[in-house]
Amino acid sequence: MTKLPYVKNIVTDTREYTKKEIAMIAEMMKKSPIKSTIEMIRLLWMDDTKVKGATFYMECIWLWGGKTTSGTTEAPHQHAHDEVIGFISSDPDNPKDLDARMEIILGDETHFLTKSCLVYIPAGMKHCPLTFRQVNRPVFFFTLMPISRYGRKSENPVGGKEPEIKIPVFKAPPKDKKGSRYARFIITEPKYHGPPPKKNQPPPPKPKAKTSHIVSLENEVSKGAFYVDFVWIWSGDMTMAPKAHAHNWDEMIGLVSGPDKANPREINGNVSIKIGKDNYKIKKSSLVFVPKGVKHCPIEFKNIKRPVLCFTIGNAKKWTQARGKKKKS
Repeated sequence: MTKLPYVKNIVTDTREYTKKEIAMIAEMMKKSPIKSTIEMIRLLWMDDTKVKGATFYMECIWLWGGKTTSGTTEAPHQHAHDEVIGFISSDPDNPKDLDARMEIILGDETHFLTKSCLVYIPAGMKHCPLTFRQVNRPVFFFTLMPISRYGRKSENPVGGKEPEIKIPVFKAPPKDKKGSRYARFIITEPKYHGPPPKKNQPPPPKPKAKTSHIVSLENEVSKGAFYVDFVWIWSGDMTMAPKAHAHNWDEMIGLVSGPDKANPREINGNVSIKIGKDNYKIKKSSLVFVPKGVKHCPIEFKNIKRPVLCFTIGNAKKWTQARGKKKKS
């Protein structure tokens, strides 16, 4: 596998904190102490330090359980680019319900998240603190930006001066019928993506696997948003995106093993993805960066015994296939 050209685009681990970051976290905890029993594992990290040329930042975390009884985490801040914060349930019988309660401040409003969701944060919008108030079963948590490296401007920086970042002006939308300006940025429903079905063409056969389409984001869901889509494959066999295709935008594909505190990274089943001319076996939870113009797929799931969370992300406003001449792979 090490000889295959795109193996360098597959990330299977996280990034360790630097000494400066550890010191900043310690100072933050000292200034704003919290009482929490939350257990977690930092699972995956993507940016251009992990994959050269990557145009996404993403950190993935499993929250195993626990609660925060006092204090909050993450100081209020803004970004120069859009962000998505997400929480995905691990319950195959009720995948919409987190069986958890997350508290987040968006603008000047406090919201409590109890369902699988994507929180879309347009550039310039102030947000946080974010606090995991109660987690009763494992929840997949992530932060995501369609940019090569994470950056922020904190309201009250801790641990030294932050890099200068120019923050665009964000204009709060008008209140909705319930009196909220920011509830519209919390997305809880899926949306079909992919090529439109051809006329008089029979529907595709149903997969042999048990699956759940969880939640999606794109410009038509929330104006200005980029494309994000999450699907659980709970068990069985299936082929996702059976025809090879390319995009006019960079894509990131996530393949994450369902929760197993004793062995959080190993995938229990046979998963593979075709990139270019080669098939890549995915044995561990992975983030796969696919540059624009590169043909990829199908993604094969066989003998899935522990669930696999599959997600696709694009720095485009909606899912589209590339047209015209494709880049050679």
